[in-house]
Amino acid sequence: MGKCENRKLIYIDKMKKKSFLLSVLALVILVNPGLPQSDADGDWPGSDLLFAASETKVPGHQDGVPVKDMYQCFREPVVVKTNTGRLVAGCHAGNKLEWPERSGQDFVISYSDNGGESWSVPVLVAEHGNYSVQSHGMVYDAVVDRIIVKYIVYRWDYSKAHGRGQEASAPAIREVLDAGEDFSRQYMVYSDDRGESWSNPEEIPVDNKNDMPHYGSSEGRQLSGRKYYGRLIIPGGIRVEEMGNVTRKTIGIWYSDDHGTNWNFVKILNEDPRSVSCEARITELKDGSLLYNVRTRFNGRQLARSTDGGETWSELKAHPELEVTQCNGSMITLRDQSGRLTSNLLFSIPSPGGRKDGLIYVSKDNGESWPSKHQPVKGFFAYSALIQVDGETVCLFYESNDYQDIRLMRIPISNLISE
Repeated sequence: MGKCENRKLIYIDKMKKKSFLLSVLALVILVNPGLPQSDADGDWPGSDLLFAASETKVPGHQDGVPVKDMYQCFREPVVVKTNTGRLVAGCHAGNKLEWPERSGQDFVISYSDNGGESWSVPVLVAEHGNYSVQSHGMVYDAVVDRIIVKYIVYRWDYSKAHGRGQEASAPAIREVLDAGEDFSRQYMVYSDDRGESWSNPEEIPVDNKNDMPHYGSSEGRQLSGRKYYGRLIIPGGIRVEEMGNVTRKTIGIWYSDDHGTNWNFVKILNEDPRSVSCEARITELKDGSLLYNVRTRFNGRQLARSTDGGETWSELKAHPELEVTQCNGSMITLRDQSGRLTSNLLFSIPSPGGRKDGLIYVSKDNGESWPSKHQPVKGFFAYSALIQVDGETVCLFYESNDYQDIRLMRIPISNLISE
């Protein structure tokens, strides 16, 4: 064999080895969950971390583990936009990952004055020691320039619950009930400087101590129509709990006509506790009516409508086009360049089959039909929140990394709605 032919064989062998290594590298990138995930369809922008477990420092939080001022999980994002265009995003911040939903949770926010491109240092809004902030509803009153957060507090010591679930927490709950104390109480806080500082928690009495208001981790809405102008609405329900067990649920909304001083509850459905959820989103439509979109215990959503500012509602009905998994979602009505409501709605939710692969459904007829959907996020995706930044952009916030982090994605509206 000549030298030239031998060099040729060596070269071919090297190229084969290089090709093999490149294939292995590509496979590693594909399956390694620690590497960035590609978007599921279309040309979508990348996402950014807003709150990250064990990385995001929250001044004022002193009992985080393993590092002072750190939380171990961030959950259930909500977001509002103020008169100045500031975005204010809030969420639960949990101390103990073993039970992320009820583990000494506080409520924190961060704000952005440049459409979500950069964010403030997180602000601690409400904390109740070893009790847990739960079920928050946040609404912005543009008339008086005030952000309001309503929430409940589970009044048992999370540090005495070792493990996850009813059995682990039962002794701590029983200790509270045996002492004649309330299992939960309801509170409200507010900010008059667009989230930079907050009032002290103010307790809101309930009619029955077993009634637990549930605000569904949702943004409320302020109505802009002439007849009900300025009315504040927060969706959710009332759960009756006995020894930590939900025995009845009443689905509905709260509304206030005096800037949050007093609230009225309107029932939409009183139902068996396992068939419906108190987690819902509401949006104002172009004609001034309201659309209510509630989570169920099945793979689907149920919708109801109101034409009188939320005082009465149509019957809840499942929508066949909204194929989703059981989870909280987010719904908004888009506005045009002049700020007027349009007929275009967006709804974000995980794909059917599990909390992953975030979808955005699109309606062009005020929620009557949802014929198209997009998948901007691939991988873990649970609770989410949508906000319109301006005439060209929406911002999607969502739980990621197995409930430990909250990410955000700035999405061009043109990616979602074609003319």
